[in-house]
Amino acid sequence: MTIEPNRSIPPAPIHPLATLTTIVLDNIFGWVELVDPLALALTSVSVGVVGFLTTMFVQRYLAKDGWGASVAKGLVMGVIAGVPYQVTGTAIGIPLLAWAGAHQWIKLPPSKGSDQSHAPSAAEGSVNDER
Repeated sequence: MTIEPNRSIPPAPIHPLATLTTIVLDNIFGWVELVDPLALALTSVSVGVVGFLTTMFVQRYLAKDGWGASVAKGLVMGVIAGVPYQVTGTAIGIPLLAWAGAHQWIKLPPSKGSDQSHAPSAAEGSVNDER
């Protein structure tokens, strides 16, 4: 009896739309630093709140997480987006987007013991119906 390794990539913990929103919000700081560096504190709080709310609602209604998990993920991504440096949200967001893409689009061959290999064919179904 041999045990086959699991060849599927688990889903990303954060929905790709919430991750993309964090990256976009993170890039707001480049404009604020150029225009008015004193407004950085207000912008940081505003971006953090928008990041929290967006991630929370995306996780709740698109990813179908419970309220507790949605709020927790919203807090984490809101804090990441609210850090007044452009690099933070992008450095976290890009690996999460890559993870979500790998889970969604990389199709690994099914393991030998999967349900697809044991599915009855149309010919077998017709033989069983005639009995």
